[in-house]
Amino acid sequence: MNSNPIVVYVVTLGCAKNLVDAEVMCGDLAVNGIYLTTIRDDADIILINTCSFIRDARQEAEDEIRKALDWKEKGAKEGVWRAVAVSGCLPQRNPKECAVQYPNVDLFLGLDDVPKVHEFIYDLVENKIKNRNIPSGRLSTYLYNEETPRITVTPQNYAYIKIAEGCDHRCAFCAIPAIRGHFRSRTIPSILTEFQNLLEQGVGEINLIAQDTTHYGHDLNDGTNLAKLLRACDKLEGDFWIRVLYTHPFYMTDEVLDLLAHSKHVAPYLDIPLQHISDSILNNMQRRIGREKTLALMENIKKNYPELTVRTTMLLGFPGETETDFQQLLQFVKEYKFDHLGAFAFSLEEGTPAMNLKLPPVPEEVAQQRRGAILEVQQDVALEKNAALVGQECRVLLEEPEDDSHYTARMLSDAAEVDNIVHVAMLPGDHSEEVFASVKITGAGQYDYEAVQLDH
Repeated sequence: MNSNPIVVYVVTLGCAKNLVDAEVMCGDLAVNGIYLTTIRDDADIILINTCSFIRDARQEAEDEIRKALDWKEKGAKEGVWRAVAVSGCLPQRNPKECAVQYPNVDLFLGLDDVPKVHEFIYDLVENKIKNRNIPSGRLSTYLYNEETPRITVTPQNYAYIKIAEGCDHRCAFCAIPAIRGHFRSRTIPSILTEFQNLLEQGVGEINLIAQDTTHYGHDLNDGTNLAKLLRACDKLEGDFWIRVLYTHPFYMTDEVLDLLAHSKHVAPYLDIPLQHISDSILNNMQRRIGREKTLALMENIKKNYPELTVRTTMLLGFPGETETDFQQLLQFVKEYKFDHLGAFAFSLEEGTPAMNLKLPPVPEEVAQQRRGAILEVQQDVALEKNAALVGQECRVLLEEPEDDSHYTARMLSDAAEVDNIVHVAMLPGDHSEEVFASVKITGAGQYDYEAVQLDH
């Protein structure tokens, strides 16, 4: 075995679910004697954990891979051995294409290689030759648990727990089932153990994530569901927030809505990607829920659960989307006034059901224009909602110091990385051990707030 320590620099791309995979790989490397670094030039190997959900994600992955290969080549010119490893959805989805496109990448790792990445790294370093390990392309079956080594890399006050993996939906635009495999849930005891461990480490916000959290437990066939999980987590002692991300409107229930709105620890926050409101588009997307039921669900939420902050996402330019379809969506967004909204232009993905639809494509420039129009409406809504909070006092979760006297933070109504942030002017003193702070909002923009910490 190589006597010198092996040092790895990890780059993770994509969503929070992908981030958890990277954290598991970091844990596996660390417990098996491999060092991690945050300084690229101190590393022997760069490991890039990729996303391959849409075209933009693949472009981001390609940019990172090219940058790493340049780093490797620079080392070779200086007589230093370096290697590049690529993991995650990109090699899992297109293993043979990756091997051809990136011949100078030393190692490819699929999703089922996540818990044993150290084995491949040691082999690569000892032999100083490419161990391509082209993933088989089979559907992934791996799911980590509470005993899996993991190093969280989020700011110290929040973390993610993946409660399930894979997806059994067949939305026409989505490649996730072909990448991540069938839906598979962890047990409630497994999740509770990891949850408690994170609380003991001082984490103040725990985000429960999956491809579809509302589908959680259905595959276990023992009555396990999201409501039971939330009740169990809410009973744990301590001062913390629970946030549920990535729900599906088809599986949403009043029981879950009530728990989101009225629990002790669960954030009154609903992340519910609707994608569209046109009946024909929802049908062609294979979303399992049409316009009428979607409108009824959202009206129920607005009327009976006004405490909930609602985030959604919309997909513009799906094949067959007419101007009439778009105007229906635009009007819906104007009338509902979502608290948070993201919008994306459709990207035709290989292997998805959309490939087989005999529908007229929407020109990309039209899709982008429609996306821009939706976001323009939402920007006005966001500014109006945010401005209404100026002068109010609230509690925030501290994330990271900006400088000696300011922190970035978030309100209960905002999720990490996708929603508003609060720039807090802190009182004098050491705040490194603090998780929450009381603040007064002094200013607001479309996506952020200014605030001052209160002395109580």
